[in-house]
Amino acid sequence: MSQTERTTTEVNTALQDNVAGDVTPEDIRDAVGSALGGYAGLTGGGPAVLAGVQQTALVITQYDTIQAQSSAVNVDGADADDVLGELTAGVAGVYFLSFFASYSLDQNNRIATFQAFVNGIAGALKFDRFTSNGADVGEIAASGVVVLAADDVVDVRVSQDSGSADFTFSAVGLSMFRVG
Repeated sequence: MSQTERTTTEVNTALQDNVAGDVTPEDIRDAVGSALGGYAGLTGGGPAVLAGVQQTALVITQYDTIQAQSSAVNVDGADADDVLGELTAGVAGVYFLSFFASYSLDQNNRIATFQAFVNGIAGALKFDRFTSNGADVGEIAASGVVVLAADDVVDVRVSQDSGSADFTFSAVGLSMFRVG
């Protein structure tokens, strides 16, 4: 039997009183799955170049591995697409979003801006990083909470303050986990 996504109210109602033995194994399974939420993640390793990053933000698509998907835990939780660099919410809820990158540039003295986008619109999760020597490896790690509707698409984009530079990612990752 497939899992059924349930709201907190439905779970609380089903589990509040088991004197009559009305709580089934499926109720427990659905309660745990609904409480834990869905997970989707993408990672990338090894040199991957994102060419010509300018002031207009570009979607980071340097991932090569779908780290995990929610289908094994919660069919309705989340989905990952490593080609488009996107995560998709399966159900409405509150999601914890996490991103990391290790990168270098082919130019010096640049401010790189990494920002989460929801359905192509810039979100509040935005982080800047200054790289003085482009050959140096810079790192960024960011996390935050976003409220998503079912089928909302999340990606992380990068831009720079001026000119154009190639970004070489040595490691990159994006994941989200439904927490409410």
